[in-house]
Amino acid sequence: MPMKLKFLFRASNKIKTKPSLNFLVMVKRLADPEVDENVEDIDSDFSDDDGASSVSDTGSVEETAQGKRLRLAKQYLDKLENEQLKSENDTEINRDLIAHRLQQDVLAEKGKLETRVGKRLCVLENKFTLKGHRLSPTCLAITDTHLFSGSKDGAIIKWDLSTGKKLSVVKHDSKKQILALAASSDNVYLASGGQDKIIVLWDIESMTFVKCFRKHRGPITALTFQRNSHLLMSGSADRSVNLWNCDDKLYIESLYGHQDMVADMDSFLQERVVTVGGHDKTLRLWKIQEESQLVFNGHKNTVLDCVSMLNEEHFVTGSQDNVLAVWHIKKKKPAITQLQAHAKGSWVSAVAGLKNTECFISGSNGGNVKVWACAENYRSMECIRSIEIIGTVNSIVISHDNSCFALAVGQEPKMGRWWSDKAARNRVLVFPMAIEDEVNR
Repeated sequence: MPMKLKFLFRASNKIKTKPSLNFLVMVKRLADPEVDENVEDIDSDFSDDDGASSVSDTGSVEETAQGKRLRLAKQYLDKLENEQLKSENDTEINRDLIAHRLQQDVLAEKGKLETRVGKRLCVLENKFTLKGHRLSPTCLAITDTHLFSGSKDGAIIKWDLSTGKKLSVVKHDSKKQILALAASSDNVYLASGGQDKIIVLWDIESMTFVKCFRKHRGPITALTFQRNSHLLMSGSADRSVNLWNCDDKLYIESLYGHQDMVADMDSFLQERVVTVGGHDKTLRLWKIQEESQLVFNGHKNTVLDCVSMLNEEHFVTGSQDNVLAVWHIKKKKPAITQLQAHAKGSWVSAVAGLKNTECFISGSNGGNVKVWACAENYRSMECIRSIEIIGTVNSIVISHDNSCFALAVGQEPKMGRWWSDKAARNRVLVFPMAIEDEVNR
């Protein structure tokens, strides 16, 4: 597919829900009173098309695209100033606080913001136990209000996160095993895939069928949406990564490089996806716009099973030799390696990062779940909470606001039947979370 067409397909997926990075840069300039209002022209997702214009309140002057960007930037700055005055109960505006807030917004838009949580992260005890699958749950997806679970029995169940109530059950036409789920961050689409080699797109609200995507030649093993976008990425046992435009319901392109099945994948704010290749022992970061990939090697004699992003610069992997590794985008070797992360003889079967923090959660085939915190310089990690359950943890998901996490726990592992723990129960567990400061309020 021509490069220009691929770019257009991806660009149409953007959900314009918050100010863009260039918009925030403009606001930061306005926050400085010495900066002249003749700000240079900066493209912004927050503006209308360049050709669009509107009549001002006076009805005499047409507002240009540049003028509208400037007006919206001033409105955003006024909003921040009003919020500060209300919170501080003061009549004077603290420019340093405004500048700090803008800097935080810029870092958040880049995916480089890090909020240090550490031991202040509390996992609360009042958990939900969700039962509805006959066979082992294999995958999960989460939105602000709902949880979705897929299983080897072919069922996809929608749960209410606030009550734990089962809302609906759907299946692929083939009724084969479901191995991967992903939900868009705006609660519009749910994508599912499995042994039938087909990706099915569902409407989240009604759980009705939207579209089938057929391109992979092997089972679908991993799915993820780019945050604030309808760009869907899929991984398969056929060793490829495919990109899909869910707005236009179109296939974009395939990415090749792995020498074994794509075991897991994750993405965040930018058009990037990180994948692990099972027996090929590689971790790959795909830069979609640049059409390039970075290959990371660190696990020598094992299988890479799971991966999750902490932010756009750090990500964590788990492997079958019971090793956790934290990586930095600019280093080919792990920044942190944690040997014997779980009980002896276990392997790390699932990981999930608390986005924009230094914390993540890992699960094992021995039923042990641990919450980890990385040191400030990313030289070491510490287990801050351990939870014992019975069964294999096949998937972990964390809500976007980091208020809860869910575990898919089953008798069997996701990709096979190498063992079956008859003492375990096929279920989904939901644990609320909170920061200690919030708990004490």
